[in-house]
Amino acid sequence: MHSARRNVRGSLTMLLLKGGRGDLRSKGLMLCRRASELSKVRSKFEFSRSQRKIADLKVGEAVILNGWVDKKPKKMSKSLVFGNLRDSNGDVIQMVDTTEPSLVRGLKPESAIVATGKVVERTDGNGKVLKDLKIDDIQVVNEAGIVGSQLTTGSTKDWPAEHRYLELRTSSFLQRNLQRRAQVMHTCRRVLDDLGFTEIETPLLFKSTPEGAREFLVPTRKKGYMYALPQSPQQYKQLLIASGVHRYYQVARCFRDEDLRQDRQPEFTQLDMEMGFAQAQDVQEVIEAVVSSVVGKVKNQPVYTMNAEGKLVEGKAFHKLTYREAIARFGIDKPDIRSNLEFVDVSPFIASENSEFPVVDGLVLKDALNLAGNSTNIIAELSDTRQYTARIPTVVPITGQTVKGLPPDLVRQLDLSLGDVFAYSNRQELSYENPTPLGRLRQLAINLFPNSYKRPTANNGPIPTDAFVANWVTDFPLFNPLETSTSTEYPEYDYKSYVTTHHPFTMAHLDDIKLLSSSPLDVRGQHYDLVINGVEIGGGSTRIHDAWLQKYIFDNILCIPNSKQLFGHLLTALDTGCPPHAGLAIGFDRLTAMLSGTSSIRDVIAFPKSITGADFMIGAPSKTSSEKLKPYHLRHS
Repeated sequence: MHSARRNVRGSLTMLLLKGGRGDLRSKGLMLCRRASELSKVRSKFEFSRSQRKIADLKVGEAVILNGWVDKKPKKMSKSLVFGNLRDSNGDVIQMVDTTEPSLVRGLKPESAIVATGKVVERTDGNGKVLKDLKIDDIQVVNEAGIVGSQLTTGSTKDWPAEHRYLELRTSSFLQRNLQRRAQVMHTCRRVLDDLGFTEIETPLLFKSTPEGAREFLVPTRKKGYMYALPQSPQQYKQLLIASGVHRYYQVARCFRDEDLRQDRQPEFTQLDMEMGFAQAQDVQEVIEAVVSSVVGKVKNQPVYTMNAEGKLVEGKAFHKLTYREAIARFGIDKPDIRSNLEFVDVSPFIASENSEFPVVDGLVLKDALNLAGNSTNIIAELSDTRQYTARIPTVVPITGQTVKGLPPDLVRQLDLSLGDVFAYSNRQELSYENPTPLGRLRQLAINLFPNSYKRPTANNGPIPTDAFVANWVTDFPLFNPLETSTSTEYPEYDYKSYVTTHHPFTMAHLDDIKLLSSSPLDVRGQHYDLVINGVEIGGGSTRIHDAWLQKYIFDNILCIPNSKQLFGHLLTALDTGCPPHAGLAIGFDRLTAMLSGTSSIRDVIAFPKSITGADFMIGAPSKTSSEKLKPYHLRHS
């Protein structure tokens, strides 16, 4: 205290030397005012910590609670004011204030407070017993300004992106999601640690290589040179296996400069793993253990899959579908097998109008007209052009004994009856459309009739409505033809130019190796996707560990002109005795979103980017001055 007085006296002396007595008086008052303000600020940092959480309170106990003012307090009478306090768990308790003058009445929403009082009991209008906090004292440790108090008094449905932290603070749903995310990550780590995996971090400053998506480039001060942020740790993890690491995993940050939607962000997280001296089955067994453990821990239920009879069962080993099977039965390479809607080949009855797309698939929606009722025009919904990228399936309602446009033999074979809806569309034998037009219609039908067309269980018993139903999709084409046009009704391809279906490091099916030199499009890849409830959760493959074969694919099939410059580090590592290896990456954000019951990964990421890739909260990306660009040999266009 004495030192504070000396500091003020010293400041006054300096002012006297610099100016007149009038200046001294006004500036002295200003200093005293600032000293008072600083004293008030100090009080915000001296407070009592919470002893309990709201959820754990017992009637009759005296407690101290830390939290925020939840909504505007209400004056009930001259001597009674109600307010709400929300703790860091998102739980809310009503504050009952009978003090004079009121401690609660002037509190602004979202102000941080310390409330002292006694837990009391009350009964609401329905006879439910609730707990309140009868206030003895309140300390405001940080009063909310206009932004905090105004934003939280209205609807929080559409939060301004620049105030994401307030959205997080006031949403128990988002808080639970972040806690669940940590729980999922902990469980994944525990399972992999127990299985002998080593967690290793790989660099974020990589170099530009063709892996399928656009990259984010990072300029350097060395003229003409740039880093690239990794699309995945794919090459580094293969180099780790070459380094003698037996089993690797990483919770990896990845970056892709691509168009955004619900399940995509420019930066995202994946659970990445790789195994030396391993094949596909080894990786799949590990992932099945991880997913089963996570679902068991978070949802307290098993993972379901499909058995050989096409029924749902509990299973640690997930059912496998080949790519051809998935397209033929469901019209998509990530089928939702919770539904028993499956295609029928109706090519013998309905001729395709395009010889390059000769297979005609049909789908029967039993009793769909009656299920839809009068409120839904099911034919219009399934034929909506906005739901398809190109051509639309033909949709036929069954409204009479004879069906115009359908062969009678087909009607009899499919047992079509009044109230049914029949849809059909054509595709290539090995379809590169994903989904096919009829595959997209199947997705729409599942969304329109979520409680119908459920796949039966082996014991005919029910499964939870939020059950996880998993399967593998295998034997993808190793290469696709280059698509040259998507503006026409039918996609057009250059069948002499090839792109990898997944990435260029995937090994060919052993029975198809000879076809690499003569018919690359007929080669199956040793790739496998994990699909849960119609969502691709992860993908992996057996890798090419032979340097000669890897370079052959780079140079002779993909025709990469500078493969040695781009991938020389990997080719050299493979040629030094790199063991056979395989791996997989799980989309960690997607898995957590599914466990949280949301379709948007934005709901499980603390600070996501907007649909434009911007972070409005901090103002990123931001403009850079010409002066800052100079050292990197860049300039504004």
